[in-house]
Amino acid sequence: MTSNEQIVIRNASGTYELNFPVSDRIKPISAVLDLTLTNSNVLKNNRSQVVIYVNDYLIGQIKLDPINNTTKVIYQIAPEYIIQGYNKITFKAAQHYTDSECEDWSAPELWTQFDAVKSSLTLNYQNLPITEKLSKLNSLINDRLEHYSLTIIRGDKAVSDDYLYWGSIIAQGVKLRLKYVPLKLEESYMESTVSVEGNTGIGQFKIDMDQLNNDAVIVGNKDQIKQLLPDHVAQAIEGPYLGLFQQHPNTHQFILVISGQTDDEVKSAVQSFALLNASFPDAQQTVINALNFPVAEPLLPDKSIIPGNTYTFSSLDFYNQFMDIQSSEARLEFRLPADLYSTEETLVKLNLNLAYGAAMRKDSVINISLNNGFVHAIQLKEESGAHYRNYQISVPLRNFKPGLNTLTFKSVLTPSEYGECAFVQRENLLANVYEDSTLSFPETGRVANLPDLKLLERTGFPLLNNASGDNTVFKMLDTSSDSIASAWYLIAQLVSYQGTPVFDLNITQSDNYDKKNIALIGKISAKNIPPILDGAPVKLGKTNLFPYRFKERQLAQNESLIERFERVLFDNNMINKPVATERENVVISQTAGLGNSFLMMSYLSQKRDGVVLALLSEGSTELYSGLTELFSTGLWSQVQGNIFVWDKNGKFHWERQGESIMSGDDSLKMTWIMHFSKYPWQWLGLIFSILLFTAWLIHKFLSRYKKATHS
Repeated sequence: MTSNEQIVIRNASGTYELNFPVSDRIKPISAVLDLTLTNSNVLKNNRSQVVIYVNDYLIGQIKLDPINNTTKVIYQIAPEYIIQGYNKITFKAAQHYTDSECEDWSAPELWTQFDAVKSSLTLNYQNLPITEKLSKLNSLINDRLEHYSLTIIRGDKAVSDDYLYWGSIIAQGVKLRLKYVPLKLEESYMESTVSVEGNTGIGQFKIDMDQLNNDAVIVGNKDQIKQLLPDHVAQAIEGPYLGLFQQHPNTHQFILVISGQTDDEVKSAVQSFALLNASFPDAQQTVINALNFPVAEPLLPDKSIIPGNTYTFSSLDFYNQFMDIQSSEARLEFRLPADLYSTEETLVKLNLNLAYGAAMRKDSVINISLNNGFVHAIQLKEESGAHYRNYQISVPLRNFKPGLNTLTFKSVLTPSEYGECAFVQRENLLANVYEDSTLSFPETGRVANLPDLKLLERTGFPLLNNASGDNTVFKMLDTSSDSIASAWYLIAQLVSYQGTPVFDLNITQSDNYDKKNIALIGKISAKNIPPILDGAPVKLGKTNLFPYRFKERQLAQNESLIERFERVLFDNNMINKPVATERENVVISQTAGLGNSFLMMSYLSQKRDGVVLALLSEGSTELYSGLTELFSTGLWSQVQGNIFVWDKNGKFHWERQGESIMSGDDSLKMTWIMHFSKYPWQWLGLIFSILLFTAWLIHKFLSRYKKATHS
């Protein structure tokens, strides 16, 4: 289920639907649906029942008994009813408390609850052999898997910067196919072996297959990996190369070979892998001749909003959405810049084209919420129905968030005829928001307060900005397999917020800090503290410095003379300025370090126009296991401040320490906008002074004209 909740069906006739995925890599043999449900103890057992469907095929029905009102049933589901992809389970209930037609269809005692914890679905299946065609990549790696594991293999013992880049692009290509499914990455160096039993057959890979427990990618130039490949595969590498093969004897797992004759050709091949998002090419192997990237600017992720423009809902992948009793919700998703600056009075305008049906009660509404926060309601009060065009709603820009935003339309539709002895007709309860509705954003500045881990958590900013990583260098503190996989995993996770692969990445082992932002990833010890960590708010080494919460400082907002004058005249209408608070920490110096905990911190770089992000573990502690805990649970949404410490048990601590800067537009216009937004009365005073001066000039000119003309 998409959320942890009990399944409750209410009213005289109600429905609940949920979906379960079946991977393209398996063949369903059967399924068992084990249900535990409890119904109201006042239902009439001769008229009340629940019917269960799988993909709209009836598999069973349950008579609801008011006395024995807890029921446990088990249904066998034949494989003919199960499809590869998303399958639908539907519970439909008919619930009555009287034998007559005179009953209130929405009476509170009409309910049945399925226990979502004790109920289960068990799928019995067999693995299918891999179809060795590149067109099947999206079927092999997708969000219909429960989880996904991948091993990236190198044939060269030395770790090069090129290899680090290749792995980061492969990880992106996999994560973008998985979407919300957890990803487990492994990095491994393998040597050629032809002495392993069962691995000496003609055409088989020259690696120990017992070391592979999941899908694998072999990446490197031809000279680096040819000793691992069958001869016919090595001979086929005549350019940027992709080839998909079964593992033996585990034919339900694959080996993907990504290679080329040179490092640049391998780069083209890994980028091609990340871009292959259609059912083509329909072949086992391919050689890429060229990658022709578009040259138009600016290039942005899908569903991106540029302030100062108007967008139709259809351009944001929202199409005509009918809402009724069963399907009462429609969603519009779009991305806003991470460094969007909003003043208090800035408004976003929705021009909605919508229609709704007739014979509805006046309390029927369409509620509009933004990121799960209510913002507006449209009352559907016309008894004969209506069609509205350019129904305008204004929402303050400050209600929107950086990154992905969700605008939700949820209908509450009530029939006009109701009561115990009334025939309730609900087929007329319809509403529709049309795809030619528009969303208009005003022109705004681009300013962000850095460092801010919450901004990184929502958007990947500033390490990634508008699907670009050109202003960031990812620096590896060590080249252990654990740290390499951690760097790839972090990059893949941040790129998933962009919704498109990012190719202009800089990932290196050298101390090359010529970029605005720096990401440090790896393990540290008292002997290998890089100098760039000298300016960090947390110091690690033989002696460790860490800030602990102490007290807060309250800063009262100073009133200008004009504000004070207004308070005297209009005291009842004044809105008091809130007190600003700053946390003051105590920094404790100690010998104990991170231990089994993990540290993520962000602070200003030495150039002071960018930030440093450090993602660290200590000693032999596996950094990747910490990232798995951070990203695969709800812990990631708790990230904030600029220091975040957590462990494998999900316990965490965050803090804010050190200086911050306002990064973004450095223009005079933006400086004045921010100043007068903070002090609006100064703006009014300036306008009044300009008007007074203009009136004086007009008076002078008119006086001179009068003397010259009518002396």
